[in-house]
Amino acid sequence: MNSILPMICWLLCGAMCSRIARKKNRNAHTWFLLGMFFGLIALTIIYFLKPLKILKSTQKSTPLSVLDHFSILKEDNNYWYYLDKENKNIGPMSLNALYKNYLKEAISNTTYVWNDTMDSWKKLQDISSLTKLIKKPTN
Repeated sequence: MNSILPMICWLLCGAMCSRIARKKNRNAHTWFLLGMFFGLIALTIIYFLKPLKILKSTQKSTPLSVLDHFSILKEDNNYWYYLDKENKNIGPMSLNALYKNYLKEAISNTTYVWNDTMDSWKKLQDISSLTKLIKKPTN
């Protein structure tokens, strides 16, 4: 009986510290142990501590459409070519490289592109599998 009472007090202090810590956005496991070892001192400290602010992620969440872009880029294993302003054939390159050129504005929606699965050269905007990747023309 003499050894049970201190253990109950230790567990009670640990549980109370843990509960207060959880409400203040602090690590409940750590405060449970601190409450068990330091008792009323830990309980007093956690009681007077300010709640931690929950930090929102500073990165912007990636929209689903961007994730779709990456899946399209990964699925394509063809070599792509495009015609520059002087109608010179530029390539071969991956679809990812072609898309990077599009983002750098080296090519546009009206640039003719081709790969070995196509019958003829087509404008970038006319390829149905790439319509998710390209921006809508602004007129």
